[in-house]
Amino acid sequence: MSVYNLVMIATNQDNLNIYNLIKSIDYNVKTNKHLLIIINQGTELILNFSNPYLTIKTIQETKISLSKARNIALKYLLENSISSEYIMFPDDDSSFDSVFFENFQAILGSKKNYITPIFATGSKELYFGEKTEENTIITAKDHQLIGSPNQIICYNRLKNTLSFNEDLGVGAKYGSCEDFDLFIRLNILGEKFVFTNQLYNYHPRKVAAYKDVQLQTIVKRFKNYSSGFAFVIFKYKLFNLIPEYLIRTIGACVIFALKFQLKLSMAYFLQFFIRIRLLINFLINGVSKNG
Repeated sequence: MSVYNLVMIATNQDNLNIYNLIKSIDYNVKTNKHLLIIINQGTELILNFSNPYLTIKTIQETKISLSKARNIALKYLLENSISSEYIMFPDDDSSFDSVFFENFQAILGSKKNYITPIFATGSKELYFGEKTEENTIITAKDHQLIGSPNQIICYNRLKNTLSFNEDLGVGAKYGSCEDFDLFIRLNILGEKFVFTNQLYNYHPRKVAAYKDVQLQTIVKRFKNYSSGFAFVIFKYKLFNLIPEYLIRTIGACVIFALKFQLKLSMAYFLQFFIRIRLLINFLINGVSKNG
């Protein structure tokens, strides 16, 4: 049996960002045992590192959805009897600095699940969500704080129940919320998540990511995200989230208009009507049985 303190699972398709993620981990890991599993769907990765505290395993796959890729990695852990106190799921464009791995020491042995901030790359500006007090218990109403890269989950305790809904996530039928769905299912099993400001990672700013993207493409991406959230609302009967689900699009529309970022403002304006249509569709047709 291989034993680690932290397993990280990432997916990769185009090699655009994955080397930055690898370097940020390799450079900053200086203690404990870490395993990075990469489900690689692009060209072969060339890895050149010699960090005694880091093991990297690549699994080559054809292009598949994000959730399917992560489930392949989770299956690999079980089939190879790999033990780890914690597991997390950084995006291919996530990155870390030394603070995360230095402060990770403090949570070892705590037997708690954690939610952390995600900052815009190279800053202390929140990528999403809002400032949250240390040790706050996070619930479904705090969905704006919950992503894949910032859930740090007790792997050994939950390894037989960890999986992603393959109807959800990038490349799936509903293009988001596989992370929120996982969080809710673990909550139903009685798992608590505690917010900590002592650990964090980075993600590129949203505006920067959409700077050179056409409006039609942005609207399509936003619709994919919106469909996943609508699915989760109806699957778990979280109807109290519907007002926020709609109002946030109008708020974002106004904010980006005031910043003269008219392309994003229009994309959010259109999302208001797309989200209404999605809600009506799920109200009439329900969610799929395999969801």
